[in-house]
Amino acid sequence: MRDLDEFEDNLIAEFRAHPVLRDIETVPEETLHEILLQRRFVSLAFTPAYDLAIDLLTDEQAIRTARVILREEYPEGTTPGGTPSHREDMVTDLLAVGVDRSALLRSRKSPATAAAVEASLELIATAGESKYADVELITLLRFWGEVLVSVEYGELWRRIGPVLGRGSVFYYPHLVHDAKSQPLVAEPAQSQTHSDQLGLRLVQLLDSPEAQQRFRVIEQATIGIKTAFYDQFRTQSS
Repeated sequence: MRDLDEFEDNLIAEFRAHPVLRDIETVPEETLHEILLQRRFVSLAFTPAYDLAIDLLTDEQAIRTARVILREEYPEGTTPGGTPSHREDMVTDLLAVGVDRSALLRSRKSPATAAAVEASLELIATAGESKYADVELITLLRFWGEVLVSVEYGELWRRIGPVLGRGSVFYYPHLVHDAKSQPLVAEPAQSQTHSDQLGLRLVQLLDSPEAQQRFRVIEQATIGIKTAFYDQFRTQSS
């Protein structure tokens, strides 16, 4: 299992070194806003992705964990309808960081963003047909929807953090709660992030060389999708 952790950590380091993320502190403000607006469309695909994966999973423990994570996207207070969803919180942070509301209203998915969203959903659908469907689907939910999201927001935070501070209602909470906070081989901690919750069951299912190979294949494919999304901003950030 340690070799899988090393494999994953190397992919994370490779992704973190993407020129757009690496140089996020120096990209023009207009480019930063476009990155955030386009990334919003990827975030909007989070709940459909989780719903699709839940439909395709057969492992009951994984289904329950995914349900809990999905429902957290729509918190409910004492007044029905009185608590913003995480998607609404994202807009709050976008406006606070300086994105003009008119730009938000005009924003549409770019071809590259649309391709990234479609590729993500297709990868989930294809995983559901696999002999190792549960392994592939949990790997996807954890790596695509949690681990790498935390990495993305962590890098973006270097630029937007000084503006938003701890008053952030979306980016900061997600970079903390979605993170890989412990290795796959670690003993369960009392306080677990979403990545770690999914990782607990994933480790139990990675019980053969074949299953472990599917883990590698899915994570490599996920990195490809995430990288392609940020590639669209390379000329804008130089």
